[in-house]
Amino acid sequence: MKNGDGIKKFIIYTVLLGLCDAAIAAKTGTQAAAQAQSIRVGEAELLYTHDEIPIRYDGTITTLRKQGNAMCFFSSFGCRIEPGETRRSRHCWFSGPPEDPLKIHEASRTEEECWDYNGSYQDTDTEGIWILAMHQLDNGDLLAVTHAEYHYPGDLPENYPSGHRFALGLGYSTDGGDRWTYCGEIVKAASDAKNVGGGAYILRDGYFYAYYNDVDPDTGRTLGCVARAKLDEVVEAAARHQVTVWHKYRDGKWDVPGLSGRPGGDILPRVYGGEDLHADAAYCTALDKYLMTVHTHGTGKLLLFSSEDGLAWTEAAVVDETDGSTMQPYAAFVDYNSPTADGLVVGNRFYIYYPRMRVDNQDSSSMYRRFITIDRDL
Repeated sequence: MKNGDGIKKFIIYTVLLGLCDAAIAAKTGTQAAAQAQSIRVGEAELLYTHDEIPIRYDGTITTLRKQGNAMCFFSSFGCRIEPGETRRSRHCWFSGPPEDPLKIHEASRTEEECWDYNGSYQDTDTEGIWILAMHQLDNGDLLAVTHAEYHYPGDLPENYPSGHRFALGLGYSTDGGDRWTYCGEIVKAASDAKNVGGGAYILRDGYFYAYYNDVDPDTGRTLGCVARAKLDEVVEAAARHQVTVWHKYRDGKWDVPGLSGRPGGDILPRVYGGEDLHADAAYCTALDKYLMTVHTHGTGKLLLFSSEDGLAWTEAAVVDETDGSTMQPYAAFVDYNSPTADGLVVGNRFYIYYPRMRVDNQDSSSMYRRFITIDRDL
């Protein structure tokens, strides 16, 4: 009996060991398959020279499938009109084939025609609101991540050297993005004299994550940061043209109010210096990761970062690089086969559209694109 029991135990042990080995092998195989994905960046394709482009490239191009499932491109220029200036803000819809996306001018609105400020910035002497990203809700309404720049008459130049304050906010549209109501501010840098940038957002675990530039008030160093709020609360408040409370991520916690004078924590690795979050983000199904575009100002690089959780980001690819005389902010993900109308999800084949913008003259911008392929290494 004892020998028989020993044989039985040996058989059971062997089976269990085999199952464990199989589980480990399966897990290892899954991890290897995930690691075997590689990102291939195509050649730069010039779409419009600075003489041909019909927009002032001043924000991330937003895509939305509408009008019979056609891909439409939204350009936002919420310029601040200074005394004596003649230029006007423009918020424009375009459509066209992939190689000529701004071919057809669908609609255009000035700041006054596009925006109901809903009581905000009434005591400022200059103001402007940019739309940098859109999220289409289940009922078809649109929620926008916005960038505001404004100036109060008493603001001193030594406190606001650029002449303006900056904030991220939200807008809401019920007519497909022709007209918008401002809901309010959600995030500022520790000093609102810092250009907060923004535009990139993801949805994760029931939360809305918005990325932005912050600043260390002690050193003046730029920080790449993220704030979040519960998605259902964000949507419910926005439908009433209001905002809920957002919180910045810092030291592993979400406990810094988005509109406080405290900075968030830097979530970007400083690979080249100058990394800046005038950016775009998307979830990539082929990688099971989030992707974000990041440019580097004077070092002339456009980078692709990836993350599994939206917090820990690593460099995944260099999308574009120049001699530093141009920069590449506002790079946008464009997937003509995205399962979402607002392009929040990309697959294994998609484009990144971006400008090459002269560092010394933002009015001189050409538009490029690159085809990104997620391949499985053999």
